[in-house]
This record gives sequence, C-alpha cells and structure tokens, in this order.
Amino acid sequence: MQIIEPLEQQGVLVRRDRDKLEGEIDRFFLIESEGNVLGCAALYPFPEESIAELACLAVNPFYRDGGRGQRLLASAEARARKAGFKALFVLSTRTTHWFIERGFAQADISRLPGRKQSLYNYERRSKIFMKGL
Repeated sequence: MQIIEPLEQQGVLVRRDRDKLEGEIDRFFLIESEGNVLGCAALYPFPEESIAELACLAVNPFYRDGGRGQRLLASAEARARKAGFKALFVLSTRTTHWFIERGFAQADISRLPGRKQSLYNYERRSKIFMKGL
C-alpha cells in the first residue's frame, strides 16, 4: 500500500481499494529486503486468449535505481511463460519508454482480450503495449 498509494494519487496507477487488493493478493509478487517491500507487480491471466496482463508494477522511489523494476518484469515474464501464455500486455500512462526499451511494442485496443477491452478506461488514455513471450 505504501508503494502503490502515492502512484494512485498521482494518477499513474489505477486506484485499488484495500479490499480489492486483498482479494487479488495471489496475483501480486514482491521484491523484499529485510522485511521491507521494495517493489511489487501483479499478473492477471486471460487464458482464453493465451495472454497475461502485467499490472501495478511499482518500485519504492528510494530503490528505483538498481534494476528492481527489470527484476519484477523478468519475474512476470517467467511466470507467464511457465503458465503457458504466449504474450504479455501492459497499460501505461507515463512509463511508455521503459516498456519499449524492454521489448514491448505499442498495440491497438483491438489486441486486448475481450474482457479487458470492455473495461478499458478511455479517460485515462493509457497506451497499450504488448510483448511476445
């Protein structure tokens, strides 16, 4: 919550209430050090389309140098591959260059899974990026 809330307030991440986070906690994975959470990310599966969404990738501002975001991305990719997914997608409003530098390509909303298309928030104007696994 300490890492996510400031980014939600800035509009970088979609707001998630505590109940929603607790209900989806099995989707999240962390980087920890000495009991402190340094970063987190979530992976949401769309098995019908053999694709997964990387969401809520966030690193504590004091630990942003050092490749922790890259480690979270690598972990998400490995988990998605292990689950048999063929691609990973992300919605981003601010860190588009970071994803492009890591092999993602901008995509059209029509490439999103049907369930995700129906939930797409046009007001946020998130860009869609995809990466084959």
